[in-house]
Amino acid sequence: MRFEVPKYTMTYADTLRAVGLASLLEEITGKGVQVQDCGDRFLLDTSELPPFEQWPPISPGYPFIYLKTDGERPPGNVLDYEREKERADQLKDFRRATGKKRDAVMRVLAEQGLVEPPQPATEYGMALFLASMRKGWSSDKQLYLWLMEDPERTSLWIAKNLGVVVSEEIDAPAVSNSQVFNPISGKGVHRPKPDSTTPGSISDKVLDPFAEWLKFRGAYRAMLPYRQDSDFKVFVIEPADIRLSQLETLRGELLQRNLWGGIRLDIEAALYLTQLLIQHSDVLGNSIALHRRRPAEVIRGLHQAYFQSLGTAAALMNYSFTTLPSWFPINDRDDANAFIAVIREHIGDKQRDGVTGCLRSLREDRSGDVPALQQYRKWLMTGDLMDFLEFCYRFALHLVGQWGQNEWARAMTTIGLDTITGRGYQMQDITGTEGFNSIAMAIRSATVYAIASQQKKQSPRREVRFGLAQKWKQKMKAGKEEFVAALCEFVQEYNWESEKMDGGVPKHHKVKTQHLDEIIELIDKRGAELVGMLLLAYGYAKTAKADSPDDNFQED
Repeated sequence: MRFEVPKYTMTYADTLRAVGLASLLEEITGKGVQVQDCGDRFLLDTSELPPFEQWPPISPGYPFIYLKTDGERPPGNVLDYEREKERADQLKDFRRATGKKRDAVMRVLAEQGLVEPPQPATEYGMALFLASMRKGWSSDKQLYLWLMEDPERTSLWIAKNLGVVVSEEIDAPAVSNSQVFNPISGKGVHRPKPDSTTPGSISDKVLDPFAEWLKFRGAYRAMLPYRQDSDFKVFVIEPADIRLSQLETLRGELLQRNLWGGIRLDIEAALYLTQLLIQHSDVLGNSIALHRRRPAEVIRGLHQAYFQSLGTAAALMNYSFTTLPSWFPINDRDDANAFIAVIREHIGDKQRDGVTGCLRSLREDRSGDVPALQQYRKWLMTGDLMDFLEFCYRFALHLVGQWGQNEWARAMTTIGLDTITGRGYQMQDITGTEGFNSIAMAIRSATVYAIASQQKKQSPRREVRFGLAQKWKQKMKAGKEEFVAALCEFVQEYNWESEKMDGGVPKHHKVKTQHLDEIIELIDKRGAELVGMLLLAYGYAKTAKADSPDDNFQED
């Protein structure tokens, strides 16, 4: 049986409605529901609905967020907000505690068989977000109580709205508007946002209680709220072709990750969601159908909404959408492992992933690092190779700056670059040539490894070309002739330096004439900017092992 959910607003409100309906159908049938994005609508595929008389009692589909001011505690799925807030505060205080105070708490916990205070409920984050946005709004609570009050009336109301039965009109409680569930009504909205989103308010008279109820259900299956001081950033997972139960699994595991930050949060949410999708895929022996597809063909991406606190109110200040990274199709286990390896190389956590990601040396509280993070996020949003290479250039400047001050930074690897540029953008005709790799090695020796030799006071050692990346970038923009001239000048100086370091015994890398000729031919065919930016990306990356006698730098 198939249900259609039109995309009326092209915002995450449509997504919540579709996911909410899928959860309702799953509850009625007891069977799985496939959610497909078909451009202007969602399609939901499920088994035939049982006869109305055989329907099970239908739940509201989301928790009642209970406060003492609500009076008597209602039946069903209830989240005690004040109790969960107390747990969250205790856990936060414990993790911040030091010295004797922490030792005392540890002793009490040990007596209870605990390592740390209990975690708040999984949906506490949603409850906290809604609490900050309510400002008197309580339609979710009112509708919950009405649904629980008379199960037979609830089933009849649902059946009528699904077109299963014909009955007299059943008046559900009026639902007032909330920009949490209708971001199209957000005050202060500005681009980037969907073209159809316009600031303004939605009259409560045009709100359909059934449609709003579906959004309430969908929010607890696709929405991920993150607090940033008194503000909130919210993500909503946009399905492309996935079962509802699988979508819920991915959301649940993503919520368990300790994600934070501004730009960093945007980056890590998209990458970790991609990693979880691959890990749960059929390619790695699990259930999500990903074989021979790109990640965005299963999960299209993440809606992002930023709600800023204005004291007595909150406003939606920014709305955007990030497509899930889909550099190449996942055809086999090797593709899956390679994709995950790149994600871990970029954002990996040492304790969880066994490796510290290279982006972790970029800090949002340092103005010089922000452009690199912004560029990486831009690449995730566009998927354009030149956006990635621009990030590599900015990251190269960051690396040199960090290492020059004896601060930690981890370079990307040539293996990871091969995965992205080769499998993702089919650049092997450039990066796979002997000439390209010879010149990339020369860049590496004259920058990355030269810094290490200088710090270790090794002798003989190369002069560090600190301004090489900036100079080449300027020459690329000036045109092919100027870039080729700069390239030839660098190779000449590099080879002369290698000869001098050899001391009559050839042992240091040199760029051969045929290598230079090969790269100039590639520049003629593919352009100075593409070849030059690829050279810089690989030149400031590390190899799996030292690739020349003076290439012995370990940056971490």
